[in-house]
Amino acid sequence: MTQFYYLSAKHPLEIGTFGEIKKLSNKGNNVFANTVDEASITIKKLADSPLSNLSYPCQYEVMAHLGDFGANKDKANELDKKCLQTLLEYVQIAIQKSFVVEFYTAWAGEEELSVEEVRELTIDELTDSSQLKLENRGKLIIYRQKY
Repeated sequence: MTQFYYLSAKHPLEIGTFGEIKKLSNKGNNVFANTVDEASITIKKLADSPLSNLSYPCQYEVMAHLGDFGANKDKANELDKKCLQTLLEYVQIAIQKSFVVEFYTAWAGEEELSVEEVRELTIDELTDSSQLKLENRGKLIIYRQKY
C-alpha cells in the first residue's frame, strides 16, 4: 500500500518541487553532489474531488522524493529528515499566505475514513521538523497565531 500526504489551506499555495540542491558540473549540466541533495518534496494541486478530511478549499498532494515524512517509521533516516525539513520550510512560507495550513496522511483507500488523531500548533510552536511526523490518518493543523 501507499501512504499519501496532503496539505490544505484557505488560499492557493505554491506548487512545484522544493529542496533539490543542484550544482553545475564541469560539462555544464545540473547534477546532484550526493543523494541528500537530490531528496526533495513535490507539491501538486489535487485534481480529483476534495477530501472530506481536509477543511480548506485549496488542497494539495505532497510527495517526498527519495525520503518520506516518517509515517509508520520509528526512526527517520537522513533522506527522511531532509524531506521533513523541506516541508517545514515550505509550511513556514505557506502560513504567511494562509492563516492556517493542514497536513494530513492516510494509506491509499483510507483517505475518507475518520481522522484518528488531530494536533494543533502555531507556527511559532512548530520549531522542529520532527513535529510534522504523523501516524496514519493523523492531521496536524498549523495556525499563524493563536486566536
